[in-house]
Amino acid sequence: MTSFDVRFIKTVCDDTGHEHRACQAAFKVDAISLSAAAQLAEADFCRQKGVRDWTIFADSMELRTPPALPSAWGG
Repeated sequence: MTSFDVRFIKTVCDDTGHEHRACQAAFKVDAISLSAAAQLAEADFCRQKGVRDWTIFADSMELRTPPALPSAWGG
């Protein structure tokens, strides 16, 4: 299984009309594929917020695999 870093993002406007990306939630999911990770993340987010549709709170979801750790042996 692969571990994925997940962020749910909402784009909001400030009082001058400029858009900003606001993170609504960030957590990790372990899944066998990117699509499975997205499904798990959606379900986890909805459970955390107590809703059926994650798009009520966010506009987009970002999934990333964490960067690999450098070799302990330097080589």
